[in-house]
Amino acid sequence: MSRRVRLSSAFALLGASLAFPSAAAATTTVAQWNMDNTFGDTMTDSSGNGNDGTMYNIVTSGNGYIFDGGTSRVVVPDSPTLNPGTADFTFTVQVQFDTVPPKGRDYDVLRKGLSTTPGGEYKIEIVYGLGLAKAYCVVQDSRGHEAGLRGTHNLADNQLHTVSCKKTATALIMTEDGGRARKKSASLGSVTNTAPLTLGVKVPDSPENDLKQGDWYKGTMRSATISIEP
Repeated sequence: MSRRVRLSSAFALLGASLAFPSAAAATTTVAQWNMDNTFGDTMTDSSGNGNDGTMYNIVTSGNGYIFDGGTSRVVVPDSPTLNPGTADFTFTVQVQFDTVPPKGRDYDVLRKGLSTTPGGEYKIEIVYGLGLAKAYCVVQDSRGHEAGLRGTHNLADNQLHTVSCKKTATALIMTEDGGRARKKSASLGSVTNTAPLTLGVKVPDSPENDLKQGDWYKGTMRSATISIEP
């Protein structure tokens, strides 16, 4: 075979690989909260899906929301796009704070549903661990199958941290600050509930003076995102 024919064949193969890439799951952002407004009481969803939230006692800085640890919260009404069903999905938050939760307590950062909610739940918390503040991801499906992963970093250092949790049919995966992913194998099915999504608190109607029940977050939250791989 001549050199010209060999080169032509090589370029043909390259062109085919570019024209027909290997199949990969497309990721769709269903909620993107940039938390960059400087006034008002609406947390706008920039994904185009209308998942706007109502803010309560939030201080807006234009560069994140400041939660006071006792009354601040954001409540996003339930919607079909916030219920991934059997699809793989990822939920991510950016936080900045300097106070470790008291022993036996935690901060609820992002949550949709409770362990007792029909249809399952997903959440990111900050939990106490040997005097440090650790991220904690949990997904529970409609059958009651649950997986949880605790982070390895101390987040209470007043630096910006990104915590990302991904649910697949076979695992829960966590990454912190874009580092190496950690995985816990689990059989996880559909996650769909009618609960609102809350930021900064366990449930939207927690009494404001009940700090333990509320699991109130104290610190700055810079953004939150939910994406689905159909």
